[in-house]
Amino acid sequence: MRLAICLVLLLASGGALAAEPAAGSYRYKIHHAVFGDIGGHEVTVRREGGRVVVEHRAHLMVELLGITAHERRSQYREVWQGDRLVAFEGLTVDNRDRFEVMARAEGDHLVIEGSAGRSLAPAATVPSQPSLALASLRSPFFDIKTGELLAATVRPAGPEWLKLGDQPVATDKYEVTGELEQIVWYDASGLFVQWRLWRQGAITLTRE
Repeated sequence: MRLAICLVLLLASGGALAAEPAAGSYRYKIHHAVFGDIGGHEVTVRREGGRVVVEHRAHLMVELLGITAHERRSQYREVWQGDRLVAFEGLTVDNRDRFEVMARAEGDHLVIEGSAGRSLAPAATVPSQPSLALASLRSPFFDIKTGELLAATVRPAGPEWLKLGDQPVATDKYEVTGELEQIVWYDASGLFVQWRLWRQGAITLTRE
């Protein structure tokens, strides 16, 4: 029954989950609902043999009255074998505090280590930071900053057109609720176009 439901959801989503993004670099603007544009995010996709490697680099900074109130630099590396995450390395620097997360596939589990401790998670566990559409219907997630496991429900919300500059782009929309609250839009290539999360105010990443 669960397999049948997943197949129906995949067909209803417009097929984005079956695609793989082309190798290359993609840039995103980070916008805060109160503070405006606060930084940038870059995603690089490449193939290494039968694996897909996705790397993220981001920098955001919030200033108040000319003083830096918050600054974050982060970088993550995901390695996918088919539809499974087999390795993850992440570093987040919040102001001067460093947070590292490591994950690796072992048998039918994903071993995650971070400031939240060591977890033996289900094989289908994926990062809280979106990248590839093939992970859209997965749960649970792990926090890319701490490694904490997050229980959440993913709901396909149907196709939606987004405007990137003057160019309309067809996307499939997914809503995530629970211990992780976010909305993600993917294009037909299987890479996220826009990501909106609620953490210290609404933050949106939009592909440039």
